[in-house]
Amino acid sequence: MLDSVIQTIRAATRDRKHLATSVRPHQFEGVTEITVLADDHPRLLSAIAGACAVAGANIVDAQIYTTTDGLALDTIFVGREFPDDADERRRGQRITALIEKTLTGAERLPEQVEQKKGAAKGRLKAFQIPTDVIVNNAWSDRFTVVEVSGLDRPALLYDLTRALSDLNLNIASAHVATFGERAVDVFYVTDLFGHKVENRSREKTIREHLIRAFDGPPRDTARKPAA
Repeated sequence: MLDSVIQTIRAATRDRKHLATSVRPHQFEGVTEITVLADDHPRLLSAIAGACAVAGANIVDAQIYTTTDGLALDTIFVGREFPDDADERRRGQRITALIEKTLTGAERLPEQVEQKKGAAKGRLKAFQIPTDVIVNNAWSDRFTVVEVSGLDRPALLYDLTRALSDLNLNIASAHVATFGERAVDVFYVTDLFGHKVENRSREKTIREHLIRAFDGPPRDTARKPAA
C-alpha cells in the first residue's frame, strides 16, 4: 500500500493539483488497490463508494487518512474482475476516471446508483437477513465504533457513508467484510469536533438513521379506508 500512497502524492505534486489517483492490482490477495488523494470533505468516501457502485466494483476494504494541510488520502480495495494484471489495471483506471469525474462535478451519481440498486432488488428478495447496528465506545480509545450488518447489496457502502455524513460524523476508518450474503461494515467515527459520540440519544439516532439507510423507509402496510 505504501508504494501506491507515494505514487499518488508524487503525481499530485508533479501536476500541482489536489486530485490524484493510482491503481495497483494484487493478484495473490484477489483485490485491486485504488488510492485517491483529494481535498478533504465529509462526503469524499461516499463519492468514491458511489463511483465504484456505478462501475460495478465491489469494495472489500477502505482506509482513510487526512493530511495536516487538509487533504484526504483514501485507499480502497475492490474485488478483482480479471486474472491478468494488465486487464485489471485498465479496469481500475476506468474506475478512477469515474471517481475523478464525480469529485470534479462532471458526473452525477445519485440517479445512476439508484438504477444499480433497482436492478438488484429481485435477487435480494430471496434472502432474509436482519439488519443490526451497534454503536460502541469501548472498542476504541479515540473513536466511536459503528458496526452495521445485514443483507449485502449494491451501493450499500455508498448509502451508509452518506447517512453518516448526514449525521455530521467524520469517518476516520472503514472496514468492509462479507460472509456469504451478509455484509458487516465497521466505521470508526467522531463528531465534527473530533470527539466520541457519547450521548445516548445521539447513539439512538445513529442506529435509527443507519437502519433506515440500510433497509429503506418503513413501508405503510395499513390498508387505506374505502372512498
